[in-house]
Amino acid sequence: MHPVSETRRVHSFLWIWVIYIFLSPFYIFQSGVPQPADIFIFTGILTLFSYAFLKYSNHDNANITGVYIFGGIFVGLTTAINSVHYFFTPDIKFILHSVYYLFNFLIFIYAILIFRHSPETANKWTYRMVVVICFVQLFVVIFFPDVDNYRASGTFNRSNQLAYWGVLTAAIIVILKRRDPIRLLDLLLFGILGYIEMKALSKAGMIVFAVLLIITLFIPSMSSAMRWFSIFCFVLLFMVKFHNPQHLVSFMSKVDTLEAVSHRLGTLGKQADDTPEARGYGRLLDHPQFLFVGAGEGAHWRFGRQELHSGIATLIFSYSIFGFAFFLMFLGSVFYRLPWHYTAMLIPIFLYGLSHQNIRFSYFWVFLGLAYSWHFFQKEEEDS
Repeated sequence: MHPVSETRRVHSFLWIWVIYIFLSPFYIFQSGVPQPADIFIFTGILTLFSYAFLKYSNHDNANITGVYIFGGIFVGLTTAINSVHYFFTPDIKFILHSVYYLFNFLIFIYAILIFRHSPETANKWTYRMVVVICFVQLFVVIFFPDVDNYRASGTFNRSNQLAYWGVLTAAIIVILKRRDPIRLLDLLLFGILGYIEMKALSKAGMIVFAVLLIITLFIPSMSSAMRWFSIFCFVLLFMVKFHNPQHLVSFMSKVDTLEAVSHRLGTLGKQADDTPEARGYGRLLDHPQFLFVGAGEGAHWRFGRQELHSGIATLIFSYSIFGFAFFLMFLGSVFYRLPWHYTAMLIPIFLYGLSHQNIRFSYFWVFLGLAYSWHFFQKEEEDS
């Protein structure tokens, strides 16, 4: 194949990826069904995988690493467990959830294939599109507020989706900086995402975003000067605005966002949905047999309520401790030998997953693919 035509074809796959990043926050249809971004990237996945199969099927040096093995086993196990439960209790959700995991794993592989071919170009355009979508999301949150809900949802259907997207986007920005220093534009993006978190009024989102920002202060890309500049700006803002306690009270009463945040955080642990029982953790103790065989994801009426509101607990209860173990091995293979701050980004992400579904969100698998692609940058350095 002519090198020029092959390069153009690969670049077309990159543009599909970049457009997917832009479209991914736009929820046009109800949650749980494919969105425009999902349909768009699915066509790219089919085309790229067909192209890769034809190009590399006769090569013996296929690089089958742990991420493919453990990820494939995890997806296969979810499909097997859900299929068995569907046979005895027909509920389409069993099948749909298996499709979600397979689809997200394919997105992860798509990201790897794109970055493997041209890591610098893919990283540059992915970062640019993340910058664009942050400003677009800010525009929607400010000028198109939710009419019937005081919590902003932006381009999503629910405020919690917006909050989780904000956390993942901040983590992705850290990943995409690679070895480049954090600049003023990046601090502006963190400020935008912080504002979006406050408008979404997700208690978990605001807390884990604060944890992520603290981690970001100590990443290698954050120079000492920029770190102190960030701290200085915060302290200066606080001193100018709040040097007098009366000014603080007056300011808080005038700013709706801060007032709402204060009220929202003030209810932490007091509302019914903050308890482990309300999140569904009690079923792990009430039905311990599923810790070994898996309950599958579907037919939630079997347990007297809706689905378990925890990504981590869902993996353990729905796919057994063995499925959870394979997922951990998959994560371990993704972050093996990566910089420490890549792995540290998992702390706020999984803290959020203690009280919300966070594994099925496709953007989480985008984050995993971008993190794993660090190996390709490292390989380029070693070869040069």
